[in-house]
Amino acid sequence: MGTRLLLEGTDLAALMAHVREELGAGAKVVRAERVRTGGVAGFFAREHFELTVEVPEPVAPRPRASRVDAGLEDLLDAADASDSAASADDGRPEVSTGGPAFADVLEQVRALVGESRTEPRPAPPEVLRAAPDEPPTDLADRLTTLGVPPRLLVDRPRTLSQALAAVPVAADPDRSPGSVLAVVGAAGDVDAVATLLAERLHLDAAAVVPAGTPTARPAVPRPRSGAGRVRPTGPDEAARWREVAARAPHPWVVALAVAPDADERSTAAEILRVLGPDQAWAVVDARTKTVDARAWMASLGVFDAVAVRGAFDTTEPGSVLDLGVPVAWLDGIPASTAAWAALLDRALGGLGRWD
Repeated sequence: MGTRLLLEGTDLAALMAHVREELGAGAKVVRAERVRTGGVAGFFAREHFELTVEVPEPVAPRPRASRVDAGLEDLLDAADASDSAASADDGRPEVSTGGPAFADVLEQVRALVGESRTEPRPAPPEVLRAAPDEPPTDLADRLTTLGVPPRLLVDRPRTLSQALAAVPVAADPDRSPGSVLAVVGAAGDVDAVATLLAERLHLDAAAVVPAGTPTARPAVPRPRSGAGRVRPTGPDEAARWREVAARAPHPWVVALAVAPDADERSTAAEILRVLGPDQAWAVVDARTKTVDARAWMASLGVFDAVAVRGAFDTTEPGSVLDLGVPVAWLDGIPASTAAWAALLDRALGGLGRWD
């Protein structure tokens, strides 16, 4: 067994890149955990990732044969010894994530760090048969059953890396002073997303502004100062708030709550229009039918990206790629290639290939 190291960090992709570049292709991720601390009811918690990596010991050089004229009995004895050594070396540590669903997903995509498994010693054909290559259309067909739009699979990808190369990427949030990023959705959902987003942008809590009608947001806390003195509960208040907010030395995140009925959606759409955000994100539940989610978004206005919730709780996580705008977040995690690979590989039962 090789040496085990514990790596910690807030950026999963950076951790995996460190394993690949600094520890070599032989390093294996044997445990991966997403650790969350603090928060209320699962929201607003700080998180980091922990990877346990096994680095193999240097391979000792194979001793040169002492003689070449060995008899049949010597050859058989040597073969038995070789088989025993191969069996002993073949044991791998049992992978145990010990964490929630997302930690299980991280273990399933260890290939992302460039893991190189030790090939078993060749055996006679009757003992070890090579598995047939995956049919070129197999992965594409399986991704279709997960809701991935056919237009992203026209090249019939054979690996997840090939499939994800066609996934559109959301633009980074605008960080310029006075800019506004509006997050639109149900009250509880938008508040959670807006708070996490402000934290990732290193903004003060006062930069998060709740908005929405009294029906959509019955209880709004009293503002403390600045542009927050005006809460956009309607189009007129939204216009006054936007005028003051434009002079702020920092960006804003507006959490616009939307009630379910049509009249409330119409009012929310007008508030969003008057706010004139530099970017607008829709908070969408992945378990909602795609056609219904698209209709809901169209009734509110134009969006630049979606923040998805429930992505790990649906049988068709790829359906959110058919909403017409890029996906920015997946269950509070930036929708990076690694996050998409984790999500789809989990839905594929750990059978997704990566090159």
